[in-house]
Amino acid sequence: MNNKKRMTIPSRFWMTKGIGESDVSELSAFDESLMNAGIGYQNHVLVSSIPPSIEIQPKIVAQHGLTHVPVGNEWKLIPSSAILYVVKAIKTGKKGNDIATCISLAKVAVNTNDANLKCVLAYESKGSNLEKVEKIALSGLKEMVERRQAILDESWGNSGYKHISSSLEITKEYGCSVSFVVMDPFTFKHETYTL
Repeated sequence: MNNKKRMTIPSRFWMTKGIGESDVSELSAFDESLMNAGIGYQNHVLVSSIPPSIEIQPKIVAQHGLTHVPVGNEWKLIPSSAILYVVKAIKTGKKGNDIATCISLAKVAVNTNDANLKCVLAYESKGSNLEKVEKIALSGLKEMVERRQAILDESWGNSGYKHISSSLEITKEYGCSVSFVVMDPFTFKHETYTL
């Protein structure tokens, strides 16, 4: 008897960032940063660091915490309560702190005896200095590429690398900086396999 299973695979992603401050709580500052990033009405499931290979450019309405994604010939609003799979870098702090986050990405191809894989690699970093955080993220990403003996797509980004980063000098009691890679919830592929 064959057991059939279904695998769900993301096919597209986008990058977004946000900052938030609050005099009430750290959680309120985090919520404000999610609104600023355009994903303030969804649930987030944290995944590791392998986005799909297709990047899209959504329309983010930061003042309302909303994002519209291109699907076919139309723009679809991500519904509230939707589950979004994300790679996330988050840093919180208090009044007077400088905070920063960064996710660096590389589009690569990996050739092995078993498969030819095309994907994006991501490396998250957080800290107090934006320049240092970006440098750490890029160094970590280059190590990921080297470990896999991957072939870098140098036509993508800055010689094959891109990053999304955010920073904030906190003026209220609490602050939050976030950077995200978000998997497009509208275009997941579904593959069936037999165990």
